[in-house]
Amino acid sequence: MRKIFKRRSLALLILAGLVLAACGGSATEAPAVTEAPATEAAPAGPSYTIIGAVNRDVTQAAQSPFLTLDAQKNMLVVWAENSSGGVRQIFASQLNGTTFQPLGTSINVHTNVLADSPTITVAGENNAVPWVAWSEPSPGFGDVAQVFASRFSVDTGLWQQAGQDRGGGEASLNVNTNRAATNPFIFSGSAELGTPPVPWVAWEEVSNVNPSSVQVFVAKGVKDETSIGGFKWETVGQVREDGEQTLNVNRFRLTQHITGVFAETANSVPWVTWHEVGRDLPERIFTARGVADPNSPGGFKWINVPTCDPNDETSCALNINPLNDAKDASMAAGSVVAGESTVPWITWCEVGQNGKCQIFVARLDTSTRNSFLQVGGSLNVDPNHVAKTPVIVFLGNVPYVTWLEDDGTGKFVLQMRHLASDPQTGTWALDTPANGFNLDPSLSDFDFSVVASADTLFLAWGEGDPASSASQMVIGAFRP
Repeated sequence: MRKIFKRRSLALLILAGLVLAACGGSATEAPAVTEAPATEAAPAGPSYTIIGAVNRDVTQAAQSPFLTLDAQKNMLVVWAENSSGGVRQIFASQLNGTTFQPLGTSINVHTNVLADSPTITVAGENNAVPWVAWSEPSPGFGDVAQVFASRFSVDTGLWQQAGQDRGGGEASLNVNTNRAATNPFIFSGSAELGTPPVPWVAWEEVSNVNPSSVQVFVAKGVKDETSIGGFKWETVGQVREDGEQTLNVNRFRLTQHITGVFAETANSVPWVTWHEVGRDLPERIFTARGVADPNSPGGFKWINVPTCDPNDETSCALNINPLNDAKDASMAAGSVVAGESTVPWITWCEVGQNGKCQIFVARLDTSTRNSFLQVGGSLNVDPNHVAKTPVIVFLGNVPYVTWLEDDGTGKFVLQMRHLASDPQTGTWALDTPANGFNLDPSLSDFDFSVVASADTLFLAWGEGDPASSASQMVIGAFRP
């Protein structure tokens, strides 16, 4: 159309010149012909690339991935992978360009056990030190599951255990080494402005007081040259009446799916979220903020948000309907306004009126700091299909939520949305590629993780059933 317009314009100008000449005028008086200004190219649409699988051995099943970014914004991934002989190792790799570079060898304390549930963060000066937490049964503690944490040494290329020697040179984080501890979540931050971030670990552990229950415990890393790896672990939180430092709302229930972040002013406030099950009560999601308290171990006490009524745990449940099951909460720190302090955003799965689990999102109410505000409705692609295990991250000032959803055939696939409006309106736009995220579209997805750089979302997920196949741990990159 632009070329046609130019030809017509030129013809009209020539005709005008002839008319002027015929009337005694000069054709040179006609205005000069100029090129129409070039229009700007339309911005590129979203792009998605599968980078590849990270399995150390493609003949073995991989599972339980977790992602973070290092100081140079390179993606780090940690996962659990089966080995011959019926054991499972924890491995980590760094993405350099499009190539995965191994970070050391097996992170296990014992390489002849089934290790599981690794998570990774970075801490220290300039966020230069990768830390991994995981669980594994320890022969030294009667094969009871222990939580361990190690940091990576660039100088040696090895992972170093960190913590007090609990016996036999093992730096278990367990409150009680004779009680099983599992599913640790490691995150980092600093409650003192201007000081380097340190690792914090939250985990599930069988109660020493109520052995039929599982409690939430949190510890932070403190430099200590007398401990293994130069760090010791201090449990964080007030001691309850029965002597435990648990965060549980209901001391007789089972805690599951713990996550944590640092948020609010200068990202200096620790937050933890989890859900509790059992005792013939609905599954309920809770969260707590760490508040400085010199009288509590670790220098903090935990305050539930919203405030809990001791006689009614529904008062502090985040469930939309506390009589419905809700679980699998994930937390991120972010703000939708550039320059504003971050606040906790939480996503979870809650059973709806149709009996199917729906994905919901809420954010801290900044006016009260004691409640959460729902952001939009169900994020499910199809509300009549079951969804599970959502994860929320911020790409700049935009929250993205990724989750697994049944496609109607019993196969679970990754889905993704981002907030495409103000939080009050709560409109979530679908970002899932037309052909899905999978390397092999015929396989069901499981165990995924997401992390955001300045302009890219990195995803890691498993394809295939690790219990019956050599499931691959696949990495993809999504750029809005």
